[in-house]
Amino acid sequence: MNNSKATDGESASTSKAERMRRERERRHRQRMQAAQTAQNQQQAPRHVRNTSDSSSASAASSIGSNSTASSRRQQSTSIVSMAQNSMRQQQQRASSSVAQRNNTAPQTNSVAQRNSGPQTNTLRQQQYPNPPPPPPPKKPAPVNNKSAHSPTSSPMSSSAAMMQQQMPPSISSSTSKSGPVLVSVESPLPPIVQRSLGDRSYDKRKNAALEIEQLVKSLSEAHNVPMIQSIISVLAKDFCTSMNANYRKGGLIGIAATAIGLMGNTRSHLEGLLFPVLHCFDDPESRVRYYACESLYNIAKVARGSILRYFNQIFDGLTKLFADVDVDVKNGANLLDRLVKDIVTESETFHVEHFLPLLQTYIRRTNPYIRQLLVGWITVLDSVPDISMIDYLPDFLDGLFNMLSDSNREIRQAADSALSDFLKEVRHSTVLEFGPLVSILVNQCMSKDRLNRLTAITWIEELIHHPYSGGDALLPHHSEVLDAILYCISDSEEQICIVAERTNANLISLVRDTKGDFQLAPLLETLTDKLMTKDDVPTKMASLRWINMLLEKRRGDMTEFVPKLLKVLLKTLSDTSDSVVLFTLQVLARISLGDGGGPIDDPDNLDDNHKAEAHYGLLRGTKDEKHFKLVINAVLGLFSKDRALLENRGSLVVRKFCVLLDAESVYMLMAEVLSASCQLTPEKGLRVETEDETENGPSTDEGKVEDPIVFSLEFVSTMVQTLNLILLTASELHGLRVLLSKAFDRSTSDGNKVIKKEDGNADDLFDTLFKCWCHSPVATFSFCLLARAYEVAFDLVQKFSELDVSVGFLMQIDKLVQLLESPVFVHLRLQLLDVESPHHAPLLKSCYGLLMLLPQSDAFRSLNDRLTTVCNLRDNLGIPPVSLSRSKLPKPGIDAERQAALLSHFDTIMGYHRRARRVVHIHNHHPTTTTTTLPPMAAITCHH
Repeated sequence: MNNSKATDGESASTSKAERMRRERERRHRQRMQAAQTAQNQQQAPRHVRNTSDSSSASAASSIGSNSTASSRRQQSTSIVSMAQNSMRQQQQRASSSVAQRNNTAPQTNSVAQRNSGPQTNTLRQQQYPNPPPPPPPKKPAPVNNKSAHSPTSSPMSSSAAMMQQQMPPSISSSTSKSGPVLVSVESPLPPIVQRSLGDRSYDKRKNAALEIEQLVKSLSEAHNVPMIQSIISVLAKDFCTSMNANYRKGGLIGIAATAIGLMGNTRSHLEGLLFPVLHCFDDPESRVRYYACESLYNIAKVARGSILRYFNQIFDGLTKLFADVDVDVKNGANLLDRLVKDIVTESETFHVEHFLPLLQTYIRRTNPYIRQLLVGWITVLDSVPDISMIDYLPDFLDGLFNMLSDSNREIRQAADSALSDFLKEVRHSTVLEFGPLVSILVNQCMSKDRLNRLTAITWIEELIHHPYSGGDALLPHHSEVLDAILYCISDSEEQICIVAERTNANLISLVRDTKGDFQLAPLLETLTDKLMTKDDVPTKMASLRWINMLLEKRRGDMTEFVPKLLKVLLKTLSDTSDSVVLFTLQVLARISLGDGGGPIDDPDNLDDNHKAEAHYGLLRGTKDEKHFKLVINAVLGLFSKDRALLENRGSLVVRKFCVLLDAESVYMLMAEVLSASCQLTPEKGLRVETEDETENGPSTDEGKVEDPIVFSLEFVSTMVQTLNLILLTASELHGLRVLLSKAFDRSTSDGNKVIKKEDGNADDLFDTLFKCWCHSPVATFSFCLLARAYEVAFDLVQKFSELDVSVGFLMQIDKLVQLLESPVFVHLRLQLLDVESPHHAPLLKSCYGLLMLLPQSDAFRSLNDRLTTVCNLRDNLGIPPVSLSRSKLPKPGIDAERQAALLSHFDTIMGYHRRARRVVHIHNHHPTTTTTTLPPMAAITCHH
């Protein structure tokens, strides 16, 4: 029984040994065929390593020593036929199972995952004209000897690799200590190529790529499109999306090799080639991103203009590469960027309008490398003759301006250079849309960065000078442009201020000379806003110049805006700058003029003849009485509310009005307004100002400047004193003083014959001013002396005894005595010498009456010394005493009825003031009593 078992064991062992022997013989025949095929292909050498395992070398040497030349030719013929049959079978199998192919990526080889740096990239050196220096190679990790000498790990030729695909999976796959490497048997790529393509060694991956290149080249020559697409699909799905970084690197190199193998036939396969590469731009491994950049460079080098169909996707990938943190990736991106730029400049089919949306998206990024990329592309596209980037300027102009504030100096310089080039093109552009550009420039004028503001205001200046802007192209955008100019005109940078002032002057000239119609409301809204919100003098001065110009150009259309303008201008009168106040008065004077008034120039710039004309009121006939009265009412109302302004700027305002308009008209209208505000009717009482209102001002509505204003007696008295002092001292009112002096120089005596002189204006002027001046007794007295109404002056002195002589009253007389020593009253002092003149007696009595009112003071002694001199003169000349009968004196220069009416008006006004003081006294001492209105009285009239 044991013998039988032994016999069975020996027979089983014999059959197993027989099977192993037959298997060895079959493998030996395959190695012989592979060696013979490799020997036949030595006439067309390929870039395949000359290393092989020891078993292949021994097989080749055995074949060489034991076979004859005729047997080698027979074997060569049979191997070629077998390779061809294998190729056909593989193509049929690939076409039938392409939809069912296993898409799983190769498994990760633990050996390939070991940390080993990439070797020198020979493919990159062949394709890049100036490739960046690769990183230094690292020593590869030691490989297991069994794995190194196994048949499946040694490199094979392409024919042998194709035959290797016919092996069963159990034979064609190998294992190592680090784990299995799964290779797809149904893949169009030979297993050895797949294995080498995913190897950690760069040389193996490179050789595999060269094999793929030759394979694709032969398939392309045979027009085998399905097999090429299958190879691309395997590279994209099994390699480029693998979890193993080495497989992704191999897939990218393989795609580049496929593109090189296709050469001129890449157009139909571009989508499959490009998108796996673009996907790898987001890879977490920097070397994979670098290989992706290298792969895209090779594809673009081969495909050239065909890649422009996917330009936006490529440009999107470029932005990722430029923003990469790895230096090698950035260097590769620069080379790729140059190549794509060359392709675009050579192409005639590039559509810039398709690229602009992407440009608009990325130009808002602040990454300096992306900005550098964008500026370069904008400049390159602008240099292409067939592309007019000026037509798309609004789409990226704002982004270029934002680059001017970049922290990187090179980016600022590049952006500034690009903007300068575009500005030159704008100057010569025949078709230009101003609207989008204006909005961008206005926003940039308000930037915090100095270079942005300077460049933007320079652009605006060029737009104003543009040959087509004069053709009303800027009319719809005047308010926006003006807003930007007024913002920059007060800039802290002197250069920006100079450009802004020049731009403002050009825009004013443009608007003044334009014949087109434009909207006033937006302009005036901008101007009034600047006057109310800005505190700087240049902005306010520029705004006032604009308002003055608009009043001159569009006087009729500006009427509806006058009430709103008045409110703003009245507030501007309180400005601390004298230049702003003076220009505001000039604008107010412009409002007072009608359509035929003509331009008002600053009197400081006028010659002597024009100044004299202004002083004598030769512009009187050009005023618009309605608006003139509106302005005077508004100014007086402002003075009544702001006593500090009246005290500090009252004289300046009145004198400037007298120069710009007409002193006679200004004084007459102010007197009428002040007198009318104090007129009483039987139905209406007189308003009296209390101490609270004196401190806080009257509670009137500032917005209703056109409504009648009722002034307090106290304000009217103060205003009269101010006007009287200006009348006596201001050089601008010399013409008015001359006119008043003629009021009572009405006749000259020639025996009993009286010669009449015609001068009605002087009579009206005197009567109008006298009625208003009655609110201040001392002012009224000095006014009569100025007008040479000495008879009325003497009667007034006599009435002073009936008044409440206060300290303020005595101070006013003291000032008047000092004024009598001024040049204004030279004529009065000289008339004191004319003792035979009919006016001498009332003049002398008036002066003595004034002397009697003064207490012992310097003013008293000064006036007394002068009057003593006059009396000594009468005695020396033997002139009869003044006490002659009135019937023997010459007739005075004023009739008795007129004089009586004037004095009656004075008495009435003084009665108002006495009663007003009583009301104020009662209110101050008895707060519960709210009597602030005088009882009704009859209206006061004065007949000439």
